[in-house]
Amino acid sequence: MEKAYIILAHHYPDQVYRLVERLDDRLSVFFIHIDKKTDISEFREVLELDKVQLVERVKLHWAGLSFVKAILNGLVAVKESGKTFDRIILLSGQDYPIKSNAFINNFLHSSPFKVFLEYFLLPNHAKWQPGGGMYRVNKYYFGLKAYQTYTARTFNFLSRYIPSLRRTLPGNIKPFAGSTWWIIDMYALHYILDYIDNNPAYTAFHKHTFAPDEIFFQTILMNTTDQRLADSISNNNMRLIKWKDIKAAHPQEMTRSDMNDILTSDALFARKFNLHENPEILDLIDLYCLSENYSLN
Repeated sequence: MEKAYIILAHHYPDQVYRLVERLDDRLSVFFIHIDKKTDISEFREVLELDKVQLVERVKLHWAGLSFVKAILNGLVAVKESGKTFDRIILLSGQDYPIKSNAFINNFLHSSPFKVFLEYFLLPNHAKWQPGGGMYRVNKYYFGLKAYQTYTARTFNFLSRYIPSLRRTLPGNIKPFAGSTWWIIDMYALHYILDYIDNNPAYTAFHKHTFAPDEIFFQTILMNTTDQRLADSISNNNMRLIKWKDIKAAHPQEMTRSDMNDILTSDALFARKFNLHENPEILDLIDLYCLSENYSLN
């Protein structure tokens, strides 16, 4: 099972190094994107590892299109590598496997699905507030600075009265959302990149979307008319992620108190972790989860 891991990182180089080391089954290649605002020299050790490639860097800004661009740069790097991978797995630098490499390979090989991502149709009032998350689609977002917030409010007000300013997804497609983190195959990778090339207005629309990384890929994949692709998708991103509540902007960092949830989870990966604040949880995962003999049965 040859896998490409796309890893987005902006700090904790020692944690990223550990992540790569744990996932290195000698069948995987690691395409690592380092935030352009970060001193690249801090990641020298991990970037010198075998089978690690540096992805074209962009400056990452929370809730902006830059995260989508970083992921797309990773997908392009995978395509341009000339290799055909069985799966492409998107991770953050603060993710960690909670199954062994052998378990992950066996699961992906035996599953009838090729694509694993969380998705739900908007609006979804049980998942996102306010308004079921429709503000991600019909409201302008320019950034978090005061002048950007003021500009967004102005555009959102004017769009009530000026039809040409109203935000609508290009092609009259339905909005889907979900977790940023997913697993796809090469067929889905080519579909995504071809869609973007053929529909430039779609990416342009998301320039003013709040946190488009949680909408961008779900909307492309779930509006497909390609039956092969549609049949390959599982509504499960195989991640264990814990949230304080539906209004939380960031997931909770896991500690040793979460170990029981980790041990009983069917997920392949979990997030998020902080090696400096809670190193013991990673040690416990190494001990109890990452053994090649580990099984939930």
